[in-house]
Amino acid sequence: MELVLEYLMKMTLVLSIFLSVLVLPAFCQKPQNAVETDIAVIKTDIAVIKTEIKNIKETVNNGFNTVQKGFDRQNNIIIACIGIPWAILALGATVWGILAHRRSGKDHTLEKQVETLTQEIETLKQQRIVQP
Repeated sequence: MELVLEYLMKMTLVLSIFLSVLVLPAFCQKPQNAVETDIAVIKTDIAVIKTEIKNIKETVNNGFNTVQKGFDRQNNIIIACIGIPWAILALGATVWGILAHRRSGKDHTLEKQVETLTQEIETLKQQRIVQP
């Protein structure tokens, strides 16, 4: 009798485990409308994520534009700090060159006049020596 009871208990245990395994997937399945609801929620979440990514891209682009404007401003300041003194030096050198050229022309003319006058004086001295 004990063997029969033991056999029945084992069979009951095996059958209960087998039936539990058969019934378990039924508890895990969702109804079709729940799956559709989940898909709709996922689509909404994806749309929200896309919007957030778009906003982040715009923010990053605005930041880059601000940095670029800052670099442009700094470049203009650097160019002004270097360019203005160079322009002043170039203008001064040009004016100095023009004035130096004019002076050299005047000096050349004056030298010719001095030579001419010196020759005339020498000529007059010789005439005076010859004709006292």
